[in-house]
Amino acid sequence: MRSALVTANVFQNALAHRAVSRDYYANLLQRLSAQPVHWYMTEFDYALAIAFWDTFRLGGDATCQAAYLGMLSRIRRKCPIDGDILAGSSRYQINFCDALRVACARDRFLDYVVTWEPHQFACNADQHSQVQMHECFQLPIRIEDAESREMVHVKIGVFSVRAFLLHLQHDPSEDDELEERRLQRNRRSQCFRLQSFQLETGDRNQVTVTLCDAIDRCLCGSASGNSPIDALQRAIDQAVGQAGQLPVRYLSRWFVPPATLFGADSPVEVVVGVECEGFSYEESATHSNVFQAAAEAYVQVINRICCDLRFPDAS
Repeated sequence: MRSALVTANVFQNALAHRAVSRDYYANLLQRLSAQPVHWYMTEFDYALAIAFWDTFRLGGDATCQAAYLGMLSRIRRKCPIDGDILAGSSRYQINFCDALRVACARDRFLDYVVTWEPHQFACNADQHSQVQMHECFQLPIRIEDAESREMVHVKIGVFSVRAFLLHLQHDPSEDDELEERRLQRNRRSQCFRLQSFQLETGDRNQVTVTLCDAIDRCLCGSASGNSPIDALQRAIDQAVGQAGQLPVRYLSRWFVPPATLFGADSPVEVVVGVECEGFSYEESATHSNVFQAAAEAYVQVINRICCDLRFPDAS
């Protein structure tokens, strides 16, 4: 069964005094509560939903009240905000409360966040565009695999209520199968991970990296280049070459998507595109050091190439 974290604003609109709005939102709450979903809320969202009810329930009719309380009764678990959640929320450059919600969803490996304001969770221009077109987007996150202890990449779907109900109209078993395939692919694709990165700028643009392969061997590379990006590509290629021969790769582009930064040490997203064997690959990574983010993104591209070519350590 799928799992989702629902925000307090999904409840509050059902308490509107206008009869038309009240019926509409009450109907959505009824439809949400009927879905085969394990529902979660943060502790502060649950407290808000209760406060809304205590303060404004007289504005609703019996149908509205039943829908409101029925959805509240479906909340499987209220997620506390502890030190780990507070620390985890700093990864996301969005407003504080929504960052806490994402951190809770990540901590409990939830599939979705359901809210009336998915745009508040968007971190870059592409995600905002997806919200405008579809009222939803996929938020990429990194979690630690319980078996391998490696970091794998998954996504949390951030949906408006309307988009979420439409999304669930197809067979959820198809989602389970696709999710399992994706997780297996992610586990297989982690041929290399960046363990350390050091850049010396100046005339030489010297980069030194240490990668770990699938069996935890350390692979070191050091190179200089015409630019920091040229040097980091050469150093990573040198380290990867110690594990086996990969086809020639060409860095086609790298860029920083537009984003709002909050301080000099704010995480920066970097996208790296590579051409290899007639195919185009593109991955992104985030770090407070823009060049380390580029290095991590390039390593992710290498992992995808390894998986597609069935590189020995990718199976």
